[in-house]
Amino acid sequence: MTPTNSRAKALPSARSLAAADPILAHNEAGFRDITISAAVGSGRDAFAMAGVKPADIGYASIYDSFTITVVVALEDLGFCKKGEGGPFVAEGSLLAPDGVIPFNTDGGGLCNNHPGRRGGMVRTLEAVRQLRREAAPEVQVDADLGLVHGTGGNLGGRHACATLVLEAPQ
Repeated sequence: MTPTNSRAKALPSARSLAAADPILAHNEAGFRDITISAAVGSGRDAFAMAGVKPADIGYASIYDSFTITVVVALEDLGFCKKGEGGPFVAEGSLLAPDGVIPFNTDGGGLCNNHPGRRGGMVRTLEAVRQLRREAAPEVQVDADLGLVHGTGGNLGGRHACATLVLEAPQ
């Protein structure tokens, strides 16, 4: 929805502060380390453009096609150190509303929208709901900044990641 449409419907607009989308390809031998994703670049670039750091983000909406996709993204985006994603998740860091970085409060792709409605728009919609304070009451977080992140392609080969940083309506 454009800001004009949002105003016409009296809905507050979340503001996009930054977006980045690098591509990561395999090496000359056709292989690459699947524990590193293009989120290393997309997160770095989006955080720099927005003038924020991972610790400033109050809500994350991350494409979750497989468990490893989420863990690698969390590490590569800087929410936890490399190799610490499993314990970070196991400790409850992603739980809403009070986790370190509440995550996919609509159930995410594995619970609510994959494969029929997969993709970035559903992740973006839930982030905007959170920032507008329109999410389900039991998972509504108190966030001024949200992150939307997606991975496309083959994590073990050529793929791209896109990271968007959003600001709550003022």
